[in-house]
Amino acid sequence: MRFKIYLLRRRGRRLPWREAQNGPTYAGTLVTHREEHRGERYNVTTLQPDDPMSADRPPPLYEAVLLGFAPIAFRLRGFERVGEGDSAHSVVQEWHIEAP
Repeated sequence: MRFKIYLLRRRGRRLPWREAQNGPTYAGTLVTHREEHRGERYNVTTLQPDDPMSADRPPPLYEAVLLGFAPIAFRLRGFERVGEGDSAHSVVQEWHIEAP
């Protein structure tokens, strides 16, 4: 099933709803899997775009939890990895997800 995702945070800080609505959106299929980093296992939620060659996708959401569910939308909160290598760190991220 296809979904449309709005990012509700930028670098961990909550965005006003209007700014999230006017920001980038992503469409595709939600996929979950498990990854291992430095001996720790994590549940990961990703968006698989309709075009597999597309680079237009949000960063993966680690350890996502369901915040709320409504007839036309739901929200997930988890952690987004920011940076690369040893300087990488995690920030809170929330996705508002709707059926297009």
